[in-house]
Amino acid sequence: MSSLPPTPSGVRPTRKARASWTTLPLFDFVEPRSKEQRAANKGCADPNPYLARLNLFTRELIDSASLNLISLFCGGGGLDLGLGFAGFHSLVVSDIAPSFVDTVTTNLSLISGLKEDALVLTKEKLCKLAGTNQIDLVAAGPPCQSFSILGRRGALSDPRGKLALKYFDLVAAIKPKAFLFENVPGLLNVNKGEDWRRLIEHAQRTTRYHLHSAKLNAVKFGIPQFRERVFLVGFRENVRFEFPSVATGPGADGLLHAIASEGGEGIPSAWALERVEGLPNHDIRQHGSRVRDRYRKLERGGRDKTDHTDRIDPERPSGTVLVGSAAGGGRPHIHPAEPRVITVREAARLQSFPDWYVFRGTGTAQYRQIGNAVPPLLAYEVGKKIREALKKAN
Repeated sequence: MSSLPPTPSGVRPTRKARASWTTLPLFDFVEPRSKEQRAANKGCADPNPYLARLNLFTRELIDSASLNLISLFCGGGGLDLGLGFAGFHSLVVSDIAPSFVDTVTTNLSLISGLKEDALVLTKEKLCKLAGTNQIDLVAAGPPCQSFSILGRRGALSDPRGKLALKYFDLVAAIKPKAFLFENVPGLLNVNKGEDWRRLIEHAQRTTRYHLHSAKLNAVKFGIPQFRERVFLVGFRENVRFEFPSVATGPGADGLLHAIASEGGEGIPSAWALERVEGLPNHDIRQHGSRVRDRYRKLERGGRDKTDHTDRIDPERPSGTVLVGSAAGGGRPHIHPAEPRVITVREAARLQSFPDWYVFRGTGTAQYRQIGNAVPPLLAYEVGKKIREALKKAN
């Protein structure tokens, strides 16, 4: 822990003081910076606009969902959670990793979970578990390692790349009103863009749906993390559809004021790391003295040369929460105020998972679920636009 004294609760150090920090500073509350932001939060029970918004996304929102969803490659449930907030109730979730399915089925009620390889899935099996052949949305984020700039560039020739092709085959068989495919932005550049073109052609030829694609950055939607994802949305009918461009829904007004007061750079990551003591999945890793000393000397925003982890700059959104390799487990960032990596719960906060959402499995499995996930509040915005388009089609 840093030798600097903690800042008094409710008092924000000046920019000049923060710039002078050379060791890991302590903080326990980040005060809204501008008069406008303070005015927007006047009378609010929670003065942290990010946590105030996050706390408004409750289980009750999902319980009232009226459209249905089949979710493949569900991972830790970022898509399912966000789409649930947008009005899509998951009937079936599937993933080859048992702990991933356990996480989603534990948190979201009345879901059938399949712990199987996607290559053996069929329309008959999925729709039987769903209890209906009338599906509103099929969503998936197939394993992205083969497309990632951090992974091998085998792309569609990689067995994991073939899972993406399998997904579109299932969409063609199930014939939902719409589908949602998401992946890493590196997919756009693999083989000089050739694999993305081939994937689009396969989707078009196989499903005959009307397609829309975009690259979205979570930071633009009030999520304290720079994280880009590619989305491909298809509709059975030729409906008008536009991707989201700004945060909407519960708590969005206060959040937009906060973003504006931060000069448009996004929500400071520090706001996501407040008041985590006692929450589930907040187990602090115990590092050796050498590691703690390295982390203590690392400047905010800097990268440790030994394990290649980044120390979070509390004044800015964090870098992308990474998953790491299968051999090494999660690759969490270094906490901005303590000489340690962030916990699963802190990583979940940066991804916009509410605190009531609990992750199952080993610590490594929990980190991987979060690192692979679509930020739920980004999925929420995309899901709202899909729901609006489907309403126009009826």
